[in-house]
Order: sequence, then structure tokens, then C-alpha cells
Amino acid sequence: MRAFDNDTGPSVGWRLARVALVVASVIGIVTLAVSTGTVKVPGLPGSRKTHASDQARLAAQRTAADRQWASATCTSILAWKNEIQRDGTSLNLTMGPSTRIHDAIAATTRLLSQLDTLGLPPGASPQARAELSQLRTDIGSRLSSLEGAAGSVAGGDLGAIGTLIGDLESDKVLGSQIAGELQHVVSVDLGISIAETRACRQLVGIPI
Repeated sequence: MRAFDNDTGPSVGWRLARVALVVASVIGIVTLAVSTGTVKVPGLPGSRKTHASDQARLAAQRTAADRQWASATCTSILAWKNEIQRDGTSLNLTMGPSTRIHDAIAATTRLLSQLDTLGLPPGASPQARAELSQLRTDIGSRLSSLEGAAGSVAGGDLGAIGTLIGDLESDKVLGSQIAGELQHVVSVDLGISIAETRACRQLVGIPI
């Protein structure tokens, strides 16, 4: 009669129990990680809240950047406008037409450089991009007009000199379309109140 060998290894029941313990431990660790937020599971309420919070933070950062851009742009355009008007209305007799127009050309060239440096606001839509491009084109056209007037003034054209002084003394150099375009971009496209920025309020004529 054949003798049975003694089974010295763990029994099947013991092995199953050990596997169950390991699985239970893994489930416990994963549950703890999810409940504490260490692991984000798409679709769970906590994950949705975190996603919404991230979106809100990004939106707030973009709005702050847009507001900073609006303030810097309005400040640059306002400074340009004031500088040209100051030259146009100056009682300094040493500032002849040629000096005034060359100052205006320098100021306009400087403004275009500043606008290029500022670039587009982070929240710019295609419509805002088109309007800002038009704004820059309008200022560039003003620069070309000033450069053309410089040649006429240098040639002693009295009519050109009179027109130039009149333009420098008025808001024609800025042009109502430029202020209107910028106001539309800031308040409509970017959703920023003009009243929030001192320079923008001054630029569009809102009392401070």
C-alpha cells in the first residue's frame, strides 16, 4: 500500500486567505488616497470641484493680466496724446513748426514701439485681435501723415504749417476712432470696466 507524503506547504485555504488580505490592504490604501485627495479620480465630486477651482484660478489670472495690459496700453496712448497736445499748445516761442512736428513724429514712433512690446492681451478674441490691429494701423497712418507734413513744413508751405498747428492743438492727432477702438476692446472683448483703470478713464473722457 502506497504511503501518502506529508504536505508541508500552506494549504489552499490559507493561500486564499492571504490573497484576500493583500487585496483588502490595496483597496484600503486606494480608498484612503482618493478620500484625502492624493489621487484624483475623474467623475468623482472631489475631482470636479478641484477642476472647477483650477479653472476659476486660471480665469482670475487671465483677467488680472488683461487688466494690466489695458492699463499699460491706455497709459501709453494717453501719454502720447498729452505730449502732442502739449507741443501744440506750448507758448514757448523757440518751438517752431518744424520742432513741434519732429517731436510729434518721435512721440508717435515711440508709441508704436510700446504697443509692439505690450503685444496682445491674454484674453484677446479674434475680434479683439482684428480691432487692435486696426488701432495700430490708424496710429501708423497718423505717423505717415505727420512725416508727410514735416516735408511740407520744411518746404515753407504756410498752409501745411497752419493745418499742422491746428491738428496739434486739437484731438485730431489722436482721432476719435482710436479711443473708440481701444474702449471697445477693453470693455466689450475683454469684459473689463473702463472705470477700473485711471488712464483708460482719462483717455475716453470719463471724469476721475
